Amino acid sequence: MKHEWMRLDNAAKIYPLIESDHITTVFRFSTTLYEPIKKDILLKALNNIIHRFPYYKVTLRTGFFWYYLEENKKPLEVHEETEAPCRRINRFDNNGYLFRVLYRDRTISVEFNHILGDGTACLTFLNTLVHQYLTLLGHQVSINEWMKDINSPVDDSEYEDSHSLAGKKYYKTHKQKQKIIKHVFHLKDRSIKQNQFLVTYGIIDAQELSTLAKNYNTSITVLLTSIYLESLFKIQKEQVPKLRKRRPVALQVPVNMRKRLESKSMRNFSLYVIPYLYPDKDYTFEEIIKVVDDFFKENAEIDHLIAQIVQNYKTERTIFVRVLPLILKKIITPFIYKEIGADTFSGTLSNIGMLKLPEDFEQYVERYNFLLGPCPLTKCSGGVIGFKNKVYITFGRSIRIPRVEQLFFQKLVNLGVKVHIESHGGDNL
Repeated sequence: MKHEWMRLDNAAKIYPLIESDHITTVFRFSTTLYEPIKKDILLKALNNIIHRFPYYKVTLRTGFFWYYLEENKKPLEVHEETEAPCRRINRFDNNGYLFRVLYRDRTISVEFNHILGDGTACLTFLNTLVHQYLTLLGHQVSINEWMKDINSPVDDSEYEDSHSLAGKKYYKTHKQKQKIIKHVFHLKDRSIKQNQFLVTYGIIDAQELSTLAKNYNTSITVLLTSIYLESLFKIQKEQVPKLRKRRPVALQVPVNMRKRLESKSMRNFSLYVIPYLYPDKDYTFEEIIKVVDDFFKENAEIDHLIAQIVQNYKTERTIFVRVLPLILKKIITPFIYKEIGADTFSGTLSNIGMLKLPEDFEQYVERYNFLLGPCPLTKCSGGVIGFKNKVYITFGRSIRIPRVEQLFFQKLVNLGVKVHIESHGGDNL
């Protein structure tokens, strides 16, 4: 590791303050190969690559004002998957590491605590692990930008807290406040027991989905966001009959900032746009697409995103936040997070896009899946990733009935897209 300890990045500081058995701050990527996983080879692969990711070979420590990360010298482990996905990573059960490597049958999964990094970081780690695993099996596989060459030196920029650097750089030029919609609708269903998390997979032909988006003159992300928002809008009508008691429905959609601001950071560097619908209007599907498309064009524009970075940076740099002891931050932050965090969106949809890997790598891999962890307020969220000629849409939920998934996939079918459903636990679609 470059240093014996390092600060949490600007985006990561909130996660250890809010994490619990209900808000695990964990997400996962999985890849399924064509042959059963060999545990001993997987563990050897993990040990072979970890030196290339020193910023993940860490454990969380408690300071007086903030948590921080310290080099972890304990042995790494891989575990056969036997429990629900995206559980809280118990630092006592995992040798102090903030990620876990799991396997089951033909599938390898990596679950990350968001303290370490975001989707781009985790997926790069998983791909590097799988590349090394295949290499140890004797396969000749190439490398591209979605993985690290374990024989290459670690670039200092990979440690970078790009949020703070950008916030400092644009502090004087992008001070405009961002509009936030608060007190949005959340599913009214009662949550199931903690440490239970139900998953539904929808598998779609990538060309069919692309053609549908083109028919509406929009992107796949806007199309899927619109379907999700329409689903939430319909559910609120059922669960909240009285119009005056209804609230806006809003969807949090992450945006990867690395290409936009030329960052090589392997930590957190994503922002969010949160399109919304007002409750007192009936929208056609075409109108919803227009609302979402216009919202993205304005709020995903670079100056708006930079202003969001600056706003986050200013909040973290205020005297009150900086001098408040950690013990008090731990008490206060969950209430603040609910007010200006989870209470501003009704669900989350994160789209990684089409994952393109070298052909000699892809021949050994069947599919990828992307799953976001539980949130007690939204109760359901979706992750999207494309691979080869398929798009995999994965919904995780902490309620028994798959309300969002039913309406979401039903809409796609009604629009002419074939959907193959795989459901694990809870009521069937």
